Amino acid sequence: MGSTSPTDPKNLDASEKARQALQLRRDGKQWAEIADELGYKDPSGAYRAAKRLLDRTEFEAVEEYRAIEADRLDEAHRIQAEALVQLANSRALDAIPPAVNALVKISDRRSKLLGLDAPTRVDVAHSGEDFAATAARLMKEIGLAVPSEFQTPDATEGGEQDGGDPWVR
Repeated sequence: MGSTSPTDPKNLDASEKARQALQLRRDGKQWAEIADELGYKDPSGAYRAAKRLLDRTEFEAVEEYRAIEADRLDEAHRIQAEALVQLANSRALDAIPPAVNALVKISDRRSKLLGLDAPTRVDVAHSGEDFAATAARLMKEIGLAVPSEFQTPDATEGGEQDGGDPWVR
C-alpha cells in the first residue's frame, strides 16, 4: 500500500511538485537529482515542470531566481579570478588562457541572464526591386509555379503584368 505522507512525491499535485522542483534547483541540485527525488520520468520532465511554473509565476519570483543565478555567477567569477591571479603569480603560463576563457564564459552567461548585451544591429540593403518581383523571380529560379498574384513584368512570359500591383488591393 502507498504512502499517505503529504510530502511523498506520489501524493503531490503537479503544481506543488513543480514548486518543489524549482526550490531544489534554487538549492543547487541538478535536474537528474530533482527528477529522481520527486519521481519525474527523466531530468527533462523536472526541467519542463519548473519552466512552466516560472512561466506562470509572478515577475518577482522570476526576478528572485534570476538574482540567485546572478549571485552564483558572481561567486564563480570571484573564484575564477582568484585562481587566475594565483596562476599568474606561480608563473603557470600554460594554464592562464583557459582560466581567462572561463572568466569570459562566466561574464557572457551573466550578461545574457541579465540582458546586458546590446541588440545586434542588422543592416538590410535595399536593391530597389519590390518584394513581389523578388519573390516571383526566386520562385521561378527554383522551379516553382508563380501564383498569379505574384506576376510582375519580370515574372511573366510576355513581360506583361495582368492587373496591376499584387500588393495593392
